[in-house]
Amino acid sequence: MVSDARQSTRLAGLPAAPGVAVAPAWRYVDDAARPHGPSMEPSGDPRTALEESGREAARQLDVLAERLREAGRADEAEILGAQALMATDQTLIGAAVDRVRAGQDLGAAIVAAAAASAETIAAVDDPLLAARAADVRDVGARIARILSGSELDLPSVPSIVVASDLPPSVTAEVPKGRLVGIALEGGSPTAHAAILARGLGIPAVVGVAGLIGALEHELAAGGAPFEVALDGDRGEVVLRPGADVRVELATRVAAALIRRNRAAPLRGRPGATADGEPVALLANIGTPDEADRALASGAEGVGLFRTEFLFMGRHAAPSEEAQVEAYRTVFEVFGSERRVVVRLADIGGDKAIPYLDLPAEANPFLGVRAIRIARRSPELLLTQLRAISRAGALAGVQPHVMAPMIATHEDVALFLALRDEAQASLAAESLPHAPRLVCGIMIEVPSAVFLARELAREVEFFSIGTNDLTQYLFAADRTNPELTRYHDALHPAVLRAIAEIVAAAHASAIPVAVCGELAGDPAGALVLVGLGVDELSADAGSLDDVRFALAGATRSELDELARSGLAAGDAATVRRLAGEVCERALARAAVTEAPG
Repeated sequence: MVSDARQSTRLAGLPAAPGVAVAPAWRYVDDAARPHGPSMEPSGDPRTALEESGREAARQLDVLAERLREAGRADEAEILGAQALMATDQTLIGAAVDRVRAGQDLGAAIVAAAAASAETIAAVDDPLLAARAADVRDVGARIARILSGSELDLPSVPSIVVASDLPPSVTAEVPKGRLVGIALEGGSPTAHAAILARGLGIPAVVGVAGLIGALEHELAAGGAPFEVALDGDRGEVVLRPGADVRVELATRVAAALIRRNRAAPLRGRPGATADGEPVALLANIGTPDEADRALASGAEGVGLFRTEFLFMGRHAAPSEEAQVEAYRTVFEVFGSERRVVVRLADIGGDKAIPYLDLPAEANPFLGVRAIRIARRSPELLLTQLRAISRAGALAGVQPHVMAPMIATHEDVALFLALRDEAQASLAAESLPHAPRLVCGIMIEVPSAVFLARELAREVEFFSIGTNDLTQYLFAADRTNPELTRYHDALHPAVLRAIAEIVAAAHASAIPVAVCGELAGDPAGALVLVGLGVDELSADAGSLDDVRFALAGATRSELDELARSGLAAGDAATVRRLAGEVCERALARAAVTEAPG
């Protein structure tokens, strides 16, 4: 923590959603952490009172989810839909009943039961499951509010929320326009608060060590309210920003607006460098509802269609028919000219999937998940492959499928055997299906990097998941803010791994894509293209900036940038070099692409 001469307090965190904002701080205190008023005592069995309140919580969450769907925010609606199921979960209710019978108040009992469940879930080293732990606490707090008849204290003016963590249902309840930024001491770029921020188009910074203590100190020293500046691009929070900070942020906002206005006309063009070398720009999507937005952003296809939404928050696996419709929807949006790469479900022991009946694992994030689950439950991925093939036939497209968490030749053999079995079974049943599934694998496990040359001869494309690859290379949990220094995918160690993967792919004449967060960072994208990556797949909202940066950079510049990055000693040096090249490229593109 460093304070400048104007008494501004600067704090570093992790960038989670792009953009900048300056607004009054709204301090959100987790309901589970604050004392509750007495609950309305039940006239009968405490289980009845808790179940009734749980049903009311589920009703409220369903209403909020429907409101988000109507606003086109399908990802967030899915989060609240899953919470609605938790609110009536009998295991949670039963744990609260036991606490009531031991002498606890109803509200305190449900909050404590939810907290205990969340601690168990959060002990697993996985960002998605950690977000699920926050959801459980949020549900417990909502039920407690219903029991006590209390309501959330929401901001009355446009504000930046400052909190330890932010439950997804809270952001859904804030009136439109009142939430302009999110700053969290906890969380990660993959947490639900970050997903919500990106959906709202507001900046977010997470993992800000010391944020709450600094906020409380400022409140004690100078009273309230006071303003906060948020930089979601660089991952910085400034309490009580001075004039210098405001001018810097305003300048950057103006420059970004000008750049995006100039970049918008490029949406109809394929991605390419200044000297015409093509670089396919694809979108990452998590639900079928995101397909239209991705197409409107100028995406040349989908490089990563995450399918976990079909499997999470359910009591049984989705039917083949339900999956066919979901995949067909996306295939039809993009048509036969723009490919859609469907990732097989990355689920397993590290996520709360009750119908899988997986045994407890000491470290589920490195356990039975993704392709590994097919060794004990092959029907799950077999059904998914059948559905993808059927959807491709119905939509008249050539499906592309990739398997995550590939670590060995045996993993690839299992994947391809499942594909062959799926195709053969569809033919035997005389069901319409795609003549062929184009199969690729995700390279995100270090063993796959060392095996890349052999693996490239067995599949038709590679896709690099830089988020997990970085995490595994450094053995550093990316959700842990104390390990932030290891989380930068522009570290030379990661770049050398990517260079080896690219060389292996090209030696077998197959394309290689990157679908991690680095692909959506303009400076990072330039480094990746310099390393020889053929395709970049990122959030649809980042494609304009990446396309614009590429349009101002030449092949020779990017080759030199890649050479310098590979020879650098640390990520900070690479970031500086990439930033300089990116700034020149953006400035050149602004002149080249200027109207008239």
